[in-house]
Amino acid sequence: MLNFFVFGIEISVRCPIGPGLFLPHTQGTVIGALRIGSNATIFQGVTLGASNLDFEYTEKTRPQLGDNVMIGAGAKVLGGLTLGDNVRVGANSVVLNDIPSGCLAVGAPARIVHS
Repeated sequence: MLNFFVFGIEISVRCPIGPGLFLPHTQGTVIGALRIGSNATIFQGVTLGASNLDFEYTEKTRPQLGDNVMIGAGAKVLGGLTLGDNVRVGANSVVLNDIPSGCLAVGAPARIVHS
């Protein structure tokens, strides 16, 4: 709760986060992922979490992020999906499916525009 009141961010205690996480602006960010790899950059207003109400916190319901992932401001990454290494997600995108390593995904719903 201290993170929420001081920094405006919610981070699940169940989410292991690799070294090098960079949060340039924290307001409105919700981190409920299954796991976040190393050197991730997550901008303000991002939601990483389940697409439906879930209390089990499982691989089927929570996203997993690889290493060197960048998530743009306002993006939503929802459900049991995987973002591979070196993935970039554009601002305000809504990711509902896996994104393979080295790709750029944009839009709502997000689609791969560069691999």
